[in-house]
Amino acid sequence: MRNASILLIGVFFALMSCSEKESFKKGIIQLQSHPITLSLDKMRCMWNGKDTFSLHSKINPDFKLVVFLDTVACSSCELKAMYMWNEMLDKTKMYDPELSVYFIFLPLKKDLDSFYFTMRTMSPSLPIYVDTAGIFIRENPHIPREAVYHTFLLDKDNRVVLVGNPSRSEKIKEMFWQIVEEKLGKRE
Repeated sequence: MRNASILLIGVFFALMSCSEKESFKKGIIQLQSHPITLSLDKMRCMWNGKDTFSLHSKINPDFKLVVFLDTVACSSCELKAMYMWNEMLDKTKMYDPELSVYFIFLPLKKDLDSFYFTMRTMSPSLPIYVDTAGIFIRENPHIPREAVYHTFLLDKDNRVVLVGNPSRSEKIKEMFWQIVEEKLGKRE
């Protein structure tokens, strides 16, 4: 009886993971159904905690890594966790201007003061796009709402070629660099 219960639980988890995989696959297909629109010039751009001009509006690199942090996430918390990107960002500099990284934040209106305070005190030394008007989601309604789909690599035509966060997954990081190095060459 005990072995049958364990087998039943195992089968249940196997079926559940299959449906989760299928659901994830559908989300990726939905994300890849249209090119991503990046209207960075319509968003507030901040660098080192201060307003600046959109640095990427005229550049069309071969690859764009987009990290979208919407109202589901605590925007100030995500800003404080930016250090997790340091290693990745250091390596991407070798591919500048052919590879760009875009951090797009959509903080809740009630949290804007806290978000801007964190921006000023932490002063991230990379451009942060603040989308207070919800432009990114409005122009890209095909992006699934789940955060797992909010970090992706785009090609030159803004088509999604990889979904996942390379700063939090070793497997995604390996795939990211494989794609970049295959197209742009390996750089040390």
